[in-house]
Amino acid sequence: MYGTYGFAFHYEKDGFSIGIDQENGRYVYRRTLDGRTRERTLISSGGRVIVNPVEPLNLPKEVSSHLLVEFEPISIEPGARETIFLTFPIEVAVFVAAKGNYEVVDIFSWNRQKYTLYGLSDRGVIARWWGSKVSFSPPLLNPLREGLLSLAITNTANHWVDVSRLVLDGFGMKIYYEDSATMRAWMRIASTMVAETGCYDAPSSEGQHKSLELYTARSIAGIERSRYMMDQGI
Repeated sequence: MYGTYGFAFHYEKDGFSIGIDQENGRYVYRRTLDGRTRERTLISSGGRVIVNPVEPLNLPKEVSSHLLVEFEPISIEPGARETIFLTFPIEVAVFVAAKGNYEVVDIFSWNRQKYTLYGLSDRGVIARWWGSKVSFSPPLLNPLREGLLSLAITNTANHWVDVSRLVLDGFGMKIYYEDSATMRAWMRIASTMVAETGCYDAPSSEGQHKSLELYTARSIAGIERSRYMMDQGI
């Protein structure tokens, strides 16, 4: 499903369909998922259609720019570095590229969205919540619902630390894809309550393509938001 297509394209599988038809001199985009159809008329002379996974922070609307992944607690000794494998929720965007401009015509997902509060009510942040199992090698995934999130954890504290969640800022997410989506993240633990997080701008394997980003386009020039300081518990 992911990739770059001409305006006349169709994809259909297991009750899901997506495509563009030319009707009465105009292009009509249609997407059917879970029995519901979204339709949008495109007045254009033609161009490219790009379908790729994006930062999972857009549905049902832009509630938050943070993703919180919660997982089974793991204990890390002082000075240790370990890579674990988690999952993250999939959202898919459809872009139309014409005359040097990109327009988002649709965003959809097979997942239901859940949001939570990270931290205290007076200074915490709303975050998209996602539960994940912990693996020490890449697990089998449902690529329509889950992406592979590799997390490199470094414990810089001088004591053992328990970790059970990860918060990422959407402005720093870098998603790559081929048949499925991947993201590489890091966490540097400072104490039992504080850690800094971010994402690597690199694919997980050769042959992957980098997704067009929605949050980079929304960022304000000169403001660095690629990292996030988890200071209300890890």
